[in-house]
Amino acid sequence: MASSSSLGSSIPAPEAVQVLVSSLADESQVVRESSMASLKEISPLNPLLVLDCCSAVSRGGRRRFGNMAGIFQVMAFGVRALDKKDIDASYVGKLAKIATAEIISSKELNADWQRAAASLLVSIGLHLPDLMMEEIFLHLSGPSSALPAMVQILADFASADALQFTPRLKGVLSRVLPILGNVRDAHRPIFANAFKCWCQAVWQYNIDFPSDSPIDGDVMSFLNSAFELLLRVWAASRDLKVRISSVEALGQMVGLITRTQLKAALPGLVPTILELYKKDRDISLIATYSLYNLLNASLLSETGPPLLDFEELTVILSTLLPVIRMNNDNKEHSDFSVGLKTYNEVQRCFLTVGSVYPEDLFSFLLNKCRLKEEPLTFGALCVLKHLLPRSSEAWHSKRPLLVDAVKSLLDEQNLAIRKALSEVCRCIAELCRHGSSYNNNMLSDCKARGDIPDPEELFVRLVVLLHNPLAREQLATQILTVLCYLAPLFPRNINLFWQDEIPKMKAYVSDPEDLKLDPSYQETWDDMIINFLAESLDVIQDSDWMISLGNAFTKQYALYTPDDEHSAVLHRCLGMLLQKVNDRAYVRGKIDWMYKQANISIPINRLGLAKAMGLVAASHLDTVLDKLKDILDNVGQSVFQRFLAFFSESYRTEESDDVHAALALMYGYAARYAPSMVIEARIDALVGTNMLSRLLHVRHPTAKQAVITAIDLLGRAVINAAENGAPFPLKRRDQLLDYILTLMGRDETDDLADSSLELLRTQALALNACTTLVSVEPKLTIETRNHVLKATLGFFALPNDRIDVINPLIDNLITLLCAILLTSGEDGRSRAEQLLHILRQIDQYVSSSVDYQRRRGCLAVYEMLVKFRMLCVSGYCALGCRGSCTHSKQIDRTLHGSFSNLPSAAFVLPSREALSLGDRVMMYLPRCADTDSEIRKISAQILDQLFSISLSLPKPLGSSVGGDIELCYGALSSLEDVIAILKSDASIDPSEVFNRIVASVCILLTKNELVGTLHGCMPAICDRIKQSAEGAILTVIEFVTKRGTELSETDVSRTAQSLLSATGHVTEKQLRLEVLGAISSLSENTNAKIVFNEVLAAAGRDIVTKDISRLRGGWPMQDAFHAFSQHIVLSVLFLEHLISVLNQTRVTKSDPGKGENSTLVSETQLEDEILQAAIFALTAFFRGGGKVGKRAVEQSYSSVLATLILQFGSCHGLASSGQHEPLRALLTAFQAFCECVGDLEMGKILARDGEQNEKEKWINVIGDLASCISMKRPKEVQNICKIFTKSLNRQENFQREAAAAALSEFVRYSSGFSSLLEEMVEVLCRHVSDESPTVRCLCLRGLVKIPSVHIFQYTTQVLGVILALLDDLDESVQLTAVSCLLMILESSLNDAVEPILLNLSVRLRNLQISMNVKMRADSFAAFGALSNYGVGANKDAFLEQIHATLPRLILHLYDGDLAVRHACRNTLKRFAPLMEIEGLLALFNSHSINSDYRSDYEDFVRDFTRQFVQHLSSRVDAYMVSTIQAFDAPWPIIQANAIYVSSSILSLSDDQHILALYFAQVFGMLVGKMSRSADAVVRATSSLAFGLLLKSTNSISWRAARLDRADSARKGHDSESAKK
Repeated sequence: MASSSSLGSSIPAPEAVQVLVSSLADESQVVRESSMASLKEISPLNPLLVLDCCSAVSRGGRRRFGNMAGIFQVMAFGVRALDKKDIDASYVGKLAKIATAEIISSKELNADWQRAAASLLVSIGLHLPDLMMEEIFLHLSGPSSALPAMVQILADFASADALQFTPRLKGVLSRVLPILGNVRDAHRPIFANAFKCWCQAVWQYNIDFPSDSPIDGDVMSFLNSAFELLLRVWAASRDLKVRISSVEALGQMVGLITRTQLKAALPGLVPTILELYKKDRDISLIATYSLYNLLNASLLSETGPPLLDFEELTVILSTLLPVIRMNNDNKEHSDFSVGLKTYNEVQRCFLTVGSVYPEDLFSFLLNKCRLKEEPLTFGALCVLKHLLPRSSEAWHSKRPLLVDAVKSLLDEQNLAIRKALSEVCRCIAELCRHGSSYNNNMLSDCKARGDIPDPEELFVRLVVLLHNPLAREQLATQILTVLCYLAPLFPRNINLFWQDEIPKMKAYVSDPEDLKLDPSYQETWDDMIINFLAESLDVIQDSDWMISLGNAFTKQYALYTPDDEHSAVLHRCLGMLLQKVNDRAYVRGKIDWMYKQANISIPINRLGLAKAMGLVAASHLDTVLDKLKDILDNVGQSVFQRFLAFFSESYRTEESDDVHAALALMYGYAARYAPSMVIEARIDALVGTNMLSRLLHVRHPTAKQAVITAIDLLGRAVINAAENGAPFPLKRRDQLLDYILTLMGRDETDDLADSSLELLRTQALALNACTTLVSVEPKLTIETRNHVLKATLGFFALPNDRIDVINPLIDNLITLLCAILLTSGEDGRSRAEQLLHILRQIDQYVSSSVDYQRRRGCLAVYEMLVKFRMLCVSGYCALGCRGSCTHSKQIDRTLHGSFSNLPSAAFVLPSREALSLGDRVMMYLPRCADTDSEIRKISAQILDQLFSISLSLPKPLGSSVGGDIELCYGALSSLEDVIAILKSDASIDPSEVFNRIVASVCILLTKNELVGTLHGCMPAICDRIKQSAEGAILTVIEFVTKRGTELSETDVSRTAQSLLSATGHVTEKQLRLEVLGAISSLSENTNAKIVFNEVLAAAGRDIVTKDISRLRGGWPMQDAFHAFSQHIVLSVLFLEHLISVLNQTRVTKSDPGKGENSTLVSETQLEDEILQAAIFALTAFFRGGGKVGKRAVEQSYSSVLATLILQFGSCHGLASSGQHEPLRALLTAFQAFCECVGDLEMGKILARDGEQNEKEKWINVIGDLASCISMKRPKEVQNICKIFTKSLNRQENFQREAAAAALSEFVRYSSGFSSLLEEMVEVLCRHVSDESPTVRCLCLRGLVKIPSVHIFQYTTQVLGVILALLDDLDESVQLTAVSCLLMILESSLNDAVEPILLNLSVRLRNLQISMNVKMRADSFAAFGALSNYGVGANKDAFLEQIHATLPRLILHLYDGDLAVRHACRNTLKRFAPLMEIEGLLALFNSHSINSDYRSDYEDFVRDFTRQFVQHLSSRVDAYMVSTIQAFDAPWPIIQANAIYVSSSILSLSDDQHILALYFAQVFGMLVGKMSRSADAVVRATSSLAFGLLLKSTNSISWRAARLDRADSARKGHDSESAKK
């Protein structure tokens, strides 16, 4: 195109890229990601422009730009996108200066933006290493806070590219050494680590280029100087971290410095390393690594004799021997791995010494054995056991001396020494029995025969076959015996080890029946097999043999089917072997093979594969993670998988479940086995990428269990890291918890019968995983805690039919609750709040009617109280200890006016009030009378814990505990005596026990707690267990009798109210009579009127606060109302009185009505309650009046029914303001009325929809009632309608609305009453101007329901009303008018519609931009319906209306609401014939227009745009104007649609006039949208539109554009000014 160049040059492409770059700091992650994606698409087209824009916004640094990390990432990407010809050293140097300038501007270390800046510098270094290093060198001279960061970058570069770094080591050292003396202690570990990385790079360089040594005289001098500083100064620092990092660095440097310097350094270096052994195990491991390197450099040098005599080595060896014992004693899982590594490194040190001084070492070890000092003797024996197979030739002549030393220890009593001695004896016997020549001859004979498999194949075959310890004929034992006999076939060092280990394994499987008693025997045995293999490989230490063994394992896959459990063991065996192999390429090839051979659809095979990957990750973490990423990226990508998935949804689901389950387990075990020091970044990356969210869609139970197990393993990895001294918070921990809670739920497609057991197991695993995640940092938020509790507490209600699964699940749940309590709070106060919150959540199970639920709930409460009491009793420690310790103190809040003076670690005790003992006692005390003896015992213990805690807490000022403190402790002692009796199961009357408990509790309660107990008696009296409820009543009587004088009048009143409330919930007649007797006794001293008012007020309060219509057996106060209704004289009067009360003018809070004010609302609150009580009395009248009451109702049917319907509207008005109880009560009364008069159909309508609170719903209910009445009682219609026509003049809006709703339905059945119909139409037309929008709507609805035989008479009148109401100020009225228009158009004649067709079209177009989605949908649909009348003389005018609304139809075709989308689709289909464009009808009926996917909508827009540009080119201008106007639409999605539509038109149009008018305009508006829009979807779509426009052929020349320097400076200044 001729003008594409001019268009490209006229658009502000640099400004657009600047906006995209600026959006990297957008508050929305979607926008940031979209901008990053667009920049990646644009970068290949013009990378220099992207780099220009990034460098422009980065000038102000972090203070100006909030996402410097993103900027540096884009810059790094841009640098990588540059061709070699585009690399300008000066330009790249400026980028490097930007990064370094940002780094040196802060004293922070290891921030995300610093890491990103460092990655940019490293990326630059990959192209121009000298330039990058020179930039860093500029900041290495003189004092600077950025020195540590610069040195860290050099360390990272050395680790990333050792081959380019090592030749430049001299320059690095020449600049770093002068500043080493001024490095502060806080930064010294960074510098020491850098030296370690640099030395490792040198070692790597020497391996790759052995003939080209990078170390010349200058480098050697520098290393010597650094070595001296590290040794003399840093290694002697008081800071432990400095000493450790220095020793690590020195351990790498000892092999690079001169022998002279090394010899001189030995007297100082050796003690420095040995000093670290006084610290913990992790530090001992580091010290041993360095010591091993030191011994290698000192003793095994090829350039001279050993630098250390054996006498000088004795101090080292004597220090190492106790280390063996220290690491052998601790068998805890958390320390076992570190201890084992330390043990192996120590043995390597001894092996190195033994290779140089075998005779001296032998004598040294024998002397230590003879000393009979336990640590030294044990260590010497372990070393002898380890070295005997390896030094058998050198020590062959020493056997008599060794035997004598062993004999001298035979009387040793220490068990550990005796075990070690027996192992040494076995090694000696083996050496004597098997000579080296025998082994070699046997091996040669076996290899010479072709009918015997290779030793490696025999070994792997036998190891895998060990899997089943219960195989027939004790196969495992026989295999182990065969291995012993075949030991000479394998490397000679293995024989002695097997002689020691195989008998232990035989002993484990010797008794099959005993083995079956252990449910985890198979897992334990498999672990023993893997450990046996691992230790065997450690003993052999032959890399070539291990490679051969790995190949043999590979061949074994052909022998087992995937569902064979041996296949899973084979995975693990191969994984353990790969852990020992150092060849990364070999490891990667084997794990690829392993994955190909695995069948991840079989759970056991999948688990074996995952554990195998975890074992490999222990040494090759990055290799395993790369493999897992490849798997994740290729899920379902093969042609065969896609082909099957196309035909089978189940195949897709199953295949996805299997892959995701396998991936989850592999990630989990990789984290579990990986070294603790390196997993933080990997776990953060794994969680941060939301990869786990893709696993939530698994459906199969085993797949869910796999994902849950993986998350649990991640959490345990974090815990292990913290225990190993590398703590870090688990990012997105709350999101992981949400994943677990999602996975443990039941899918809708699950079969209950098949999946219930697996679901329970899944839930048990999920609870265990939740406990793990709750136990890691950070602490739970309140929202997360509530979410976890809501999802898990329901397990207390699980049925008790599967004890083997349910009991562990409940135990896990209780453990989780305790973990939440212990880890969620900071001090006693917060934990008290946590405790009460959780206890109240458990209350429903404590008071459950099911025995096992009560047991579970009580047990959970007891366990939590025990944990809480431990915290309260232990107090706090000034040194930070938790639990009991010698420094513990308790904080008495009465002695401190403020907590600000307390130490930060103080455990502040809660007040006694914080425990809410009143309601807690009333919750658990009735359980002491439970029918279940176990529940009675636990409940008594709960009370004991509560009062033990309360007596240890500070008491509120001025409080009393029912007497002096001695009396309280006496009562507590009595309570504990009762508990002791219960525990001993002594024969004692439960009622006597309960009475003693109540007596003790009565003394222990304070006055406020006593009041709280009485106020909370209602739930206890209503307990589902009769004995417990009786106990609660006896408790109240006892408390009031003994301590009633302490209660105030208010307390007595509230207690009476609680008892009245309790009667409404008691369903057992005897209990009800007991409570009623108490209430009657209280009312004896009052007159009848006061008693009646109190009962009515109580009834009103109860009606307001609870749904008494659902009470089983009714409420005792109904008896009074029944008496009135059954009286032959009072029945009619009482009914009339109730109707008059209900017909009083009332004002609801949400409906002020006519002439009322807000003051009256508050004054009528009590009246409203009385009216509700009257409704309840009316209910009792209908149900309990008998024949007398029924006759009275029939006489007043019309008035009663009209009153109920009007009250129905009033009560819904109350419900709209949140008061739902009056509505429920009225519905009960209405139902009773229906039963009384026999209108069952009307009762069904009320039961089905009566409680629907939405106004439209209850109005529909009134219509249904009117319809039912019209059919059942047609004679009553006229009288009822007359009442309602008068009711339209009432003051209360809701009553007028109810009357209008009834009339709008009765009009449908008024054809038999012509005069009544005419009157009703007149009334309805008059009230379409009512002040209530609802009344106006209902009147209009009534008009369109005129019977069909009369409708034509009123059509013009009705259409005139609709046309007027389309302009109504109330949106609901407009919506009703549009809906009624749709209805009336179905039966209207052309003569009635044509005169107002255009007026209707214009008004409907105005309503299409309404914020109300239904309004938009109906207005679009009604506009489509008008197309039936757009023919003849009106065709051209109506076609113009179509074109005027068509752009809006296209935009709303993907509206945020589905109804609007459907309406637009149907309307477009109606328009197609009128538009007479070829191909448009097919397009409007295509799949893309009917789809709800955004991608299909975009396809439709492109197809429509193509048709539109081709056939309606003359209207492009108008369409573009309408579309551009939609850029300011109130809906972000419509703005986004407008952006996409306009961009599509411009990208497809070849009209130069249109392009000249709008291309630059739209492009500029997109820049503005990106810069100023508050909606993320708009900004994100704008960024995509940039790509659409910039990639189009209409704009090419911008690809050579660069950012104008002056313009970029101005833009940066303006941006900075705007931010200020």
